[in-house]
Amino acid sequence: MPTSLERKKEIAFAVGNLIPATVLGTGLLALPVRFWPTDIVVGGATLALATASSLVIGRPALARRALLLGARVLLGVGILLVTAALLSLAFLSGIHGDFGRGGVTLMLLVTLLVLPYAIVYPLVELWWLAARAGAGTPASVPAPAASTQGESAA
Repeated sequence: MPTSLERKKEIAFAVGNLIPATVLGTGLLALPVRFWPTDIVVGGATLALATASSLVIGRPALARRALLLGARVLLGVGILLVTAALLSLAFLSGIHGDFGRGGVTLMLLVTLLVLPYAIVYPLVELWWLAARAGAGTPASVPAPAASTQGESAA
């Protein structure tokens, strides 16, 4: 019974990873101006998340490794997105002052919308994977104590 519950959770995380992959892919296609660093990072993240999710569903033996890869990629992209949004906030408020309040509000909204899906969700996924890795390994057997007797001089 626990195995099927674990498998259901793996599949739920895989489907959960497809949602940000879809949003990132749609955002990549919707960008009106092409900028190759953004294309590489977002396109690579979209491909990695989709591949990881398909591996979880198609090859259960690789599920944990694929989920780990997907969570790490999503967390990395999330950190980049939140950092870019916060830097944009600082720039807009510093350069445009009161005139830039609309941009500050928009970037704050984007940051608050990205935070749960691109930072909190992968952290929860990584926490779940770490808990499963710790539960799956047997308790380590303590090493025998070293002898405290040294060689005695005769």
